[in-house]
Amino acid sequence: MMRTIRLQSDSNAHDRPWRVAVEQGFFADEGLKVEYFEDNPKGAAGRVQDFSRRWKESQLQKGALEVYPVCEWGAIERVQALGGGKIIGLDTTVRTGALMVRKDSKINAVGELRNVPIAVTWHAGTFYAAIEVLESAGVPFEEIKLVHANDRLEALLSGTTEAAALMEPLVSRAFKAGARKIADLRWRGGIVAGDGVDTETAEKLRRALNRAIAWLRENDERSRDEVLRDLPPDQRRSGLMPELVGVDAYRPDEFKEKVNWMVQRGFLTTAPEYSEVVRSK
Repeated sequence: MMRTIRLQSDSNAHDRPWRVAVEQGFFADEGLKVEYFEDNPKGAAGRVQDFSRRWKESQLQKGALEVYPVCEWGAIERVQALGGGKIIGLDTTVRTGALMVRKDSKINAVGELRNVPIAVTWHAGTFYAAIEVLESAGVPFEEIKLVHANDRLEALLSGTTEAAALMEPLVSRAFKAGARKIADLRWRGGIVAGDGVDTETAEKLRRALNRAIAWLRENDERSRDEVLRDLPPDQRRSGLMPELVGVDAYRPDEFKEKVNWMVQRGFLTTAPEYSEVVRSK
């Protein structure tokens, strides 16, 4: 009898390997029936500032999901703050995004965003990735002004904020509206699995996902159409693609580096132990 795994996507663009693993039968070959839910049913209205009230987090807490991908920082934070579940690996892709401003903005470099409001989804991938890029450009953490927006693209184009940290399909839609890219954003995701996902099932999930990565690499045209399917065909040619890297084990040194970074900036009140947050097998 096949085991059913209920999965909530993190991003339609970045999570295409999950969909491909469903469509090509890679999960089924492992004896898994994966029910794949692609997006928050509330859309932008569901991207609230308090992550505990977002769809996938609340669903995992109540046992309505077994697995969900989320950014690497967020995976650590969710497991510690919400309780239940463990990180079972780093996700299938290096996620990509862009820090963008309107076409008429006077800002031309990342360093000019010091004390400038930037639209993000609070404590999600673009939130953390934007901080890394700004700090790398010499902007002190205390002078980084991130603002939560359920609809980041609307916040940017309406002038509510001067800049926004976006990922696809919002990057391409921003370009179409004339917005300019100030910097690239890159980050990894973590796969969070509920307590009922045992070691054997976790390994089956990882094998199926890595088969999907191999399939996408060998089907480049289909890969672009799959990854950027939320964009019209004329925008897919120039759309921002994530880097296909496959599922990796989450090593203790990588975990410690991220935890220390988060503690130093007040995103974690205490540093969790590796064994508390990560299932290493």
